[in-house]
Amino acid sequence: MTMTGSGAVRLALALASVLLLGLGVLFLIASMVRPERALVGGPMLAGGLLLAYKLLRPQPQVLEVKVSWDPSGKLAVEELKCPHCGASLPLPEPGKDVVRCRYCGRLVRLVEEPKW
Repeated sequence: MTMTGSGAVRLALALASVLLLGLGVLFLIASMVRPERALVGGPMLAGGLLLAYKLLRPQPQVLEVKVSWDPSGKLAVEELKCPHCGASLPLPEPGKDVVRCRYCGRLVRLVEEPKW
């Protein structure tokens, strides 16, 4: 069984978390004899809990959404003409609603009007 880089890192962090939690509990138990050991056990326990939280929280999922357009009726292709000189306009770039006429140089805004 091979382990990916991400899986190996998660395993190492899980082992570190268990080790920190175990040592933290031992140091806190030992602090009943020597109270200064709580200064070591407390941060170890907190670090182990923080690592465990980071490992166990849900990871965000990346969803891929594909959108397609399937017209239900016949499509009519219309030629774009410059309203000033009547020349054919080039196809607009994706996401742009302005086209420059090659002949007269004017900018023409393309507006799609509803059919109803």
